Amino acid sequence: PAAKAFDSMNNIVAHTLSALTASVRFPGALNTDLSDISSNLVPFPRMHFLIPGFAPLYSVRDLKYQPARIDALFTDVLSVHSQLVCADVRHNRFLACGLLLRGDVVASEAQRALNRLRPQLQLCHWNPDSFKLGLCATPPVGQPHACLALSNNCITARVLRDLLSRFGRLYKRKAHAHHFTEYMESSRFDEAKEAAEAVAQDYEAVQAQQPSEHAQNIMDQLITPPA
Repeated sequence: PAAKAFDSMNNIVAHTLSALTASVRFPGALNTDLSDISSNLVPFPRMHFLIPGFAPLYSVRDLKYQPARIDALFTDVLSVHSQLVCADVRHNRFLACGLLLRGDVVASEAQRALNRLRPQLQLCHWNPDSFKLGLCATPPVGQPHACLALSNNCITARVLRDLLSRFGRLYKRKAHAHHFTEYMESSRFDEAKEAAEAVAQDYEAVQAQQPSEHAQNIMDQLITPPA
């Protein structure tokens, strides 16, 4: 059972990294390299944490998996059960999001699916067109298409808060600290904690932002559900 659990985890990691680098290994209509990801998904230098989601999540040995349509694929990749971090991105504000598709998908079909999805999400009023699409023509093994989502989302604040809480409980007892203090000053722990708290506060501030009436009207015009 333990070996199978590690096999499943390694399978997820392999699929994720394969999707992330597919555009530099295979041709595609809208190939996206790693520099495009950093330049399009990181509006502020300190807020550079991307939450990955992958759909479909399946094992290479799972022959019963039924491929999903592109609309369903976009919905699935942002659902809570497809995130590789314990986070619900759909109920928090997006700063930006990359959707990297693999398989035989035309740009117009992907754009239509994205237009249907966008009104369902919380977007920053200063970046309503916050999605980066990537299309790689080569599908993953055993499936006609797949999608990797990289979400720069305000739920990162909660993830960091949980991490800081666990760190605080350990550091209070100096658990395992001696492994690190042999090579660095203990003050570095406090500096790292302060840095993580500052980033969490930045994400919380963006989540709490409310657009002006004028900004909201412009956003409503830009994000119109398709008829």
